[in-house]
Amino acid sequence: MSRNLLSRAFWGLVALGLLALVQAFSTERMQADLQALLSQGPRVAGTPAAAAAAEYLAGELRRVGYSVEFFPFTYSRTRDQGTSLVVGGASFPVNGISGSPGRRVEGPLAVVPGAGLAADFAGLNLQGRIALVRRGGIPGLEKARLAAERGALGIVLVTEEPSSTRFTFGGESPIPGATLSRTDGEALFNQAGAWAVLDVRMVSEEVQGRNVIARRGGQSPLAIVGAHYDSVPGSPGANDNASGTVTVLELARQLAADPLSERIWFIFFDGEEDGLWGSRRFVEQNLELVRGLRAMLNLDMVGVDVNGSLGIGGSNELRALVDCAAVQVVCGSAPGGGSDHVPFAQAGVPVLFFFRGLDPNYHRPTDTIADPRLMAQTGRVVQGVLGRLLR
Repeated sequence: MSRNLLSRAFWGLVALGLLALVQAFSTERMQADLQALLSQGPRVAGTPAAAAAAEYLAGELRRVGYSVEFFPFTYSRTRDQGTSLVVGGASFPVNGISGSPGRRVEGPLAVVPGAGLAADFAGLNLQGRIALVRRGGIPGLEKARLAAERGALGIVLVTEEPSSTRFTFGGESPIPGATLSRTDGEALFNQAGAWAVLDVRMVSEEVQGRNVIARRGGQSPLAIVGAHYDSVPGSPGANDNASGTVTVLELARQLAADPLSERIWFIFFDGEEDGLWGSRRFVEQNLELVRGLRAMLNLDMVGVDVNGSLGIGGSNELRALVDCAAVQVVCGSAPGGGSDHVPFAQAGVPVLFFFRGLDPNYHRPTDTIADPRLMAQTGRVVQGVLGRLLR
């Protein structure tokens, strides 16, 4: 047999071996994990629900032989203490958005047209005004930044949820912001120019977060595979991000008996929704370890087929290791920011980001469904990358 034929036969056997390995992903077990996390309620960092989720993950990982430790950290988060909105002399029931500065602002109401996407802000003069915009399509923090760039003093996001539902910007907004339900606020879209007074009353509170770290052996990792397990207030967080969490958990199970796992740390990050705090604190406190990594692979929102493909973004050298065809997955591109791979990339680590897009239930009480089949597909692609990277 020629060397070329031998080579082709060898790689064919490798592909068959990888396919046999990835078929072991259990969608039934992943569905059970998903329900276990959802049963806790919204897993907001620093709450009993988040603590229970962390204990569940630790227990499942220890069950298959991993050493598990909690990585505690603290950070400050804002909380509403009586935000109000008055337009044309009438009061409206609003909630301050976590991550908003506490401030009283007033000025004419300015309506952002359409769905409030980036193109809808183009050409608007919001100088000295309070922007009224529909929630959805792009993150609220991006809407706040777009409004601030055009001179807005504050922003009110009109949502599909009740006015009592609490939201977070997931970072620090440059202007004060509040949410208002469509039921209570739809009429305001006909009151452009009316005088508005927005008084956002936010106070700072200290949050105790915990990352869950699973590893085998005493070697420093060459790769980290991660996902955030926290969710926003009011949202069960099935897709964002129990989907990524469950996928990483099942991947850890699949690799538990493989020597490959001795060079991988599996990390479940807390505090992502408040500003990537779990990953930021880990990188800050483990710089020497982080600088020795060949890769950080991050999974976020991989359980809903938004775009008809698995989006993958990140470093070119790692993207070259992705073989979606081997596991019969259609792959596309993903944006570069917004999740826990970012602090690692900023520290110089090659990263890959696995993401299926913003589904209509993003950060809503209706985020209750994620498809284990899509999650298993994602896990198979990640497992293939790890095999090519570390074997």
